[in-house]
Amino acid sequence: METHTDQQGHVGLSGRRTGVELTQRDFDVLTLTHTFSQVASTHLSELLFADRSHSVPDKVLGRLVRLGYLSQVGRRAGGDKGGAGAYVYQLGRAGRLLLEVDGRLMPNVNNHALMVADTYLELRRAETLGVLALKEWSVEFSVPPSVRADLFAEVDFPQQSRSSSYFLEIDMGTEQAARIREKVDGYWRAVEASTADYFPYVVFVVRQQSRRNELTRIVQRLPEEQQEMMRVLLFPELIPELMRL
Repeated sequence: METHTDQQGHVGLSGRRTGVELTQRDFDVLTLTHTFSQVASTHLSELLFADRSHSVPDKVLGRLVRLGYLSQVGRRAGGDKGGAGAYVYQLGRAGRLLLEVDGRLMPNVNNHALMVADTYLELRRAETLGVLALKEWSVEFSVPPSVRADLFAEVDFPQQSRSSSYFLEIDMGTEQAARIREKVDGYWRAVEASTADYFPYVVFVVRQQSRRNELTRIVQRLPEEQQEMMRVLLFPELIPELMRL
């Protein structure tokens, strides 16, 4: 579907829905939501509404839900202290038509998708602080011949005068050892097929130390050359550890 932007920053929709106008920020909300498949209101607020008051994102997201461009899936699980978490959104039927997205709406909160968005948000926070510059990034990045990285990131570290790239695997602690080894084997086949001078580190990002220990044991049983390309990092330590790689 074609769009155009007028001088007031509104995106006029041609085609299926007439008489409806979206701002450029509305369109950015839909695009970001589609990229990660699901996002929490906290992701959208920090990434797209940092220059606005706290009430603005609630109003915008509420309007997009009423118009059918967004669908509210539920709430994200609260933290250790309990309580209700942030609302989670996916594209609604009108949003899927607008962005020409196939498939059905998901009935439940996808915690893996949310943690991928968390990881991207951490990179953007580090960029805001001047720690790094995110040059390129992609979700579900194809790594031929057989792997798709949850998140690919190419970054500059200005204070270190260097650049680096990472294939980030967001681990929820649900995959068995055989599946982890299969994934690593896929990355190793990519290394063998690559003609580049440099192959990005494969970084498993986990929430809990116990899972880090488990994955570290799996990695330590791999051939030495495969161990060299692998890292297992705790989410809170992600940015400082990437800076050391």
